[in-house]
Amino acid sequence: MFNPEVYTRRRKRLIATMPEEFLIIVPPSTSKATSADGSYPYTPNLNLIYLTGIDQPGTWLVIHRRKSMDIREDLFIDAYDETHAKWIGTVLTKEEAAERTGIEKISFNSAVEKWIDRIIIRWGIDNVWVDFPVAGITGDGGRRLEFTNRLISSYPHLKFRRLSEDVFRLRMIKEPEELEIMKEAIDITRRGFLHALKSLKPGMIEYEFEMELLYEFRKSGEKGPAFPAIVAGGSRATCLHYAENDKPLEDGTLLLLDFGAKKEYYNADITRTFPVNGRYTERQRELVEMVIEVQEEAIRLLRPGKLHSEWNSEVKKFYAGVLLKKGMIENEEDIEKYYYHNIGHHLGLDTHDENVISDELKAGMVLTVEPGFYSDEEGVGIRIEDDVLIGKKENIVLSSEIPKYPDEIEAVLAAGE
Repeated sequence: MFNPEVYTRRRKRLIATMPEEFLIIVPPSTSKATSADGSYPYTPNLNLIYLTGIDQPGTWLVIHRRKSMDIREDLFIDAYDETHAKWIGTVLTKEEAAERTGIEKISFNSAVEKWIDRIIIRWGIDNVWVDFPVAGITGDGGRRLEFTNRLISSYPHLKFRRLSEDVFRLRMIKEPEELEIMKEAIDITRRGFLHALKSLKPGMIEYEFEMELLYEFRKSGEKGPAFPAIVAGGSRATCLHYAENDKPLEDGTLLLLDFGAKKEYYNADITRTFPVNGRYTERQRELVEMVIEVQEEAIRLLRPGKLHSEWNSEVKKFYAGVLLKKGMIENEEDIEKYYYHNIGHHLGLDTHDENVISDELKAGMVLTVEPGFYSDEEGVGIRIEDDVLIGKKENIVLSSEIPKYPDEIEAVLAAGE
């Protein structure tokens, strides 16, 4: 993805937050079985990718420093297996892993747990940071959490901390290299949208429109989208996470499309709402323009120094004022009738990118801005979503080239007839 200096720089920033003596362990995620000898597509630990650029299964990162000693970084990878290579494919050599990550000490992962024991027992390091997901009481934490619990059980006297939030804080501020990749993901998304619009017509099945979108994504070299697209026609768009995508698109209705391409694990996340027959009705245009008005104010209000919750409350108050002026609600609390989600989320390696909710917004963060309007009575759901980089003085809408205003959309649809 990036050159090794990028990953070296990230690890140095992480190490700078550590005390004099520490042990950092970043385990891999694992594939999950479907049935028999099948498994779901492998999803790598994105924190591991962020720190090393390695997405190969079975990869571990271990960093430690003893008192008055230099920092040592170790990467543990799968050993080459001839049978595995014939059936599945080859793996990185030690030399390739070192070249990609900037880490000199590369070993096979069969030795990783012995190495961790040695660091703790022989050198007495008792400050341990482990990267693992929080699954709560009801969730399934997976192998990383299983490993962490086993480690804590083996060394109950040590000081254990979760590393993940320290990495999340780094991931929240996007580096120039990351922004360039995200812009590429957004441009792939734009091309897919324009391609799919050319095929739009009444009677089309939602999944047929989705396939036109995915065709262009795949042509760009990415195996899958950032997330399964929401292709919701008419009243189905009032369901925020509508997933069936299997109904005909009716003449005279709107289509809500929530979609995004990815590029080298970095995601775009865009929503547009447009007329199936190519022309907005007067009411549809009024509602879409109202949502865009709210979005533009939300982008203006998105500033460094605020909490995410504060920004969300400011936008909701503004939106309520708009609805009050239009006579659509009688008091601010009634906004929940038409708008019942938050204004946006962080974006990056995850579509809903990891973040620390208690931290203030800062320049360099990328967030989605996505107000909506949902009315069961009118049978309409509208959402307009863009990807926005917070700036020190002004924000940059990274997805500004993707048409969203009614006149723009109608012009594109007319050109595709």
